[in-house]
Parts: sequence; structure tokens; C-alpha cells
Amino acid sequence: MEKRIYVKIDKNSDMTLREVLRKIEEIQTEHPELDVFFDGDEYAICSRPKKTGREL
Repeated sequence: MEKRIYVKIDKNSDMTLREVLRKIEEIQTEHPELDVFFDGDEYAICSRPKKTGREL
């Protein structure tokens, strides 16, 4: 699995949930072939290639 970090968020950041969701949506629009998500362990917006039916 090729996880890529797009935005690392400082835990003391004043970034709102709305801003995080907007950034996820923006990345997803630019890269529809990727699964974009918030990784709570990394505290970052990340992506990985979407799974195809063959990989399941």
C-alpha cells in the first residue's frame, strides 16, 4: 500500500474540521484515482491508490 502524506497538521493548529474536509475534497477532485483520507495516527491528510476489484 503506497500511502502518501499531503498535509501534516500540527496538533496545536487552529485548522478547523471544515478546512480539513475542504482540503480532502480539493485533493480528491484533483486526483480522482486516489482514496484521500484523514489519518489520525499521522494527524495528516493522506492518500493511496483506490483498490480495484482485482485487488480485493
